Amino acid sequence: MNMDTANTTDGAHTADSIRSLLAAGDVEVTDAQRDQLAAFVSLLRDWNSRINLISRKDEEQVWRNHILHSLAVMLATTLPREGAMLDLGTGGGMPGIPLAIMLPDVRFTLVDSIAKKIRAVEDMIAQLALQNVAVHCGRVEDDDLLRKCQGKMDVVLARAVTQLPALVRWSYPLLRKQGPRKLVVWKGGALREEIAEARRHGQVQSIRELPIVVPGEAYFEREEKKIIEVQFS
Repeated sequence: MNMDTANTTDGAHTADSIRSLLAAGDVEVTDAQRDQLAAFVSLLRDWNSRINLISRKDEEQVWRNHILHSLAVMLATTLPREGAMLDLGTGGGMPGIPLAIMLPDVRFTLVDSIAKKIRAVEDMIAQLALQNVAVHCGRVEDDDLLRKCQGKMDVVLARAVTQLPALVRWSYPLLRKQGPRKLVVWKGGALREEIAEARRHGQVQSIRELPIVVPGEAYFEREEKKIIEVQFS
């Protein structure tokens, strides 16, 4: 089996196999985007050897567990092709950096409270020459972030951060009065209680629980990985 066009039984992938999987879901990855994603993975692995950005056991599966997981949102729901998004709790730059590569006309703000992670993310952004990404070191509930981003975002993204009700509470003030007004969250497992509590927020219009379905890669369905889409009124 060719590693450049299909996954292997242990889940290992390359830039080209990820490109093929996304293409099967009608998401086109250009040559330049493929090369940038590959460069990001190289930088991520290098930084991970110095500070903990992703788990060590994930390093061999970084293409599937992190890059494809981040980009699978483009198969699950519709994201704006321009405007502004905020990645809350970006960690090692995900999902913000892969999505910024794929959506060059969207302005991304990557937020994390851990300074050493933000330094690593800043370095990777600089080396990738991404012009549509900014970073902020701090907590999302801090006044400093609110002053900077309140009412300016079209979509808030959060991958493996915290409970959904807190994400709803923190995200709402960041969103524009007009536009998509969405919170998009990567989650796994049973979510009934979190969703029920999040629905109590007065400005939540709807919450959708979307399975991550990638044609040719069953890992996300097997592991019950999901996208939770919160629409605000």
